[in-house]
Amino acid sequence: MTDLPPIDFSALARAELADDGGRPLEAALLVTNDVAAAVAQAVAAGWAVMPTGGLTSAIGSFDYMAEAAAGFAGVVAVRPKGAVTAELVDAATPPEQVKSNQVAIRAAEGLVTAGAGLTFDQVNAALAEQVGPTARVLVDLTSVGSAYVGGVVATGAMGPLRMRPSSTLEAVVLADGGPPRLLSGADVDMVEGMQGWTGMVAAAVFRFYEVPASEFGLVLPVQGSDVDSVAGLLAYLEPWTRINLPGAGGRLGNGDTVLNGVELVSRDSLEAFIEHAGDPARTKAQGLLQSCEYAGADMLACITGWSEQSVDDVLFSLMDPETETIGGVMIDFGVGFSSGSEMDTFRAIREGAPDLARTRARVRPEGKLKPWTSSTDVNVSVPADGGAISDVLAAYADYRAAIRALGRELDGTGIAVELSAYGHLSPHGIDPHHRVILIADEGAEAALAGARQAVLACKRTLIHDLLHAAQRGGGMVTGGEKGLPSLVEIARAAGGPGRLPDDLRRRFGRARDAIAAAPAGFTFRAPPDLRGE
Repeated sequence: MTDLPPIDFSALARAELADDGGRPLEAALLVTNDVAAAVAQAVAAGWAVMPTGGLTSAIGSFDYMAEAAAGFAGVVAVRPKGAVTAELVDAATPPEQVKSNQVAIRAAEGLVTAGAGLTFDQVNAALAEQVGPTARVLVDLTSVGSAYVGGVVATGAMGPLRMRPSSTLEAVVLADGGPPRLLSGADVDMVEGMQGWTGMVAAAVFRFYEVPASEFGLVLPVQGSDVDSVAGLLAYLEPWTRINLPGAGGRLGNGDTVLNGVELVSRDSLEAFIEHAGDPARTKAQGLLQSCEYAGADMLACITGWSEQSVDDVLFSLMDPETETIGGVMIDFGVGFSSGSEMDTFRAIREGAPDLARTRARVRPEGKLKPWTSSTDVNVSVPADGGAISDVLAAYADYRAAIRALGRELDGTGIAVELSAYGHLSPHGIDPHHRVILIADEGAEAALAGARQAVLACKRTLIHDLLHAAQRGGGMVTGGEKGLPSLVEIARAAGGPGRLPDDLRRRFGRARDAIAAAPAGFTFRAPPDLRGE
């Protein structure tokens, strides 16, 4: 039972939230550690509920037409209350009773229940203290220190490992107005990636695992236009990126070294990072830029992992002794990072590119219209075959060329086109995000609208090309990093859900069914594609 006192929703402060286009949303804000009880009160009082989390990536989360909420007393944004550190509660505490700032660890079963307001850094810190320093939940987001557990499950977000939360999720506690419900098995589909359209995540039960003792990073300069060379590198690394999950609580069965991510950072993104960063990250980034110059490269392949070996030994264990390369890529200008502060610096550089791009897209320069932005998100899994991977990477190379050609075409019209590339190159999930930002002079609304349509046309062509490349290479498009919003975009580019590959079409249908069965106080934000409109 809960002891949450009655809430006067009309007296709550306004939420400072905006949709993807920067439009302020009318909503009240409630921060609580008793998510299920707060949601039940909101639904009983006739309020529509908008789940919010750490706001690290709110793609599609807040989009809705005002009239969709007209039948409610108002919209309340419910945010799980976090904490500096996770509060440990008795292992026998039922998941439905775990508050947003709490964690319950069943060490013997290899399970941890985490409240929706915790970060995975906090969950793993609790595991390190209670189980051991190498125990962790394998949700390896780049935002492990800021993204909330509830939000990660609700978005279906993936990190470098390219594993959806459901890969290690045992159960989810869903708050949708009644008593909290514990969902497991196939029912997790009702929640994962649904952006809170079917209810709000109050807590989640994860299986945890033991990983090798040390963390490392390895950076190799590569030439992005040489898709065959990059594809050869990815195909070569595939055996180390294959995650073999044991039983809950067991040790990963990949040997002494596991590559948990291959990420992309473009040279222009690195240059932008250097302009804004402070030391020590700035100095280290300058060294990486110099490596690009020496190698004649325009991108960095950032490899991360866990190992029982030092980073130097990892480098040599990955190297092909016959060619003295890693998958055909010279190691002469490679740079290694070890556990601790070095890896913190490495992550700051790797994440500097997307952070700067997102910030650039949000800030309106003086004398300009608000920037318009669009980022690609299509996750493609292919066999460890250089030709199949090359086909996927070629589609992105064509997209970059098309966007740069558009930029040249618009030169002198008062519209600037910026392109940054960053993200995932694991053969189990190739999804290098390409963010386009359009910045137009004030008064150039019509020209901006035309440029926006041109970018979206290029993006539809990219998605179409990726679907066909995956099919030709014996792989599959598995959706996108942000759950159902990504899948909706893919379906639109494909010409409708009926033209999606079988797995995606079934997933689209399950999402429609889940939304049809969910309370209207949550589904009002769902896109019309999924509401059957």
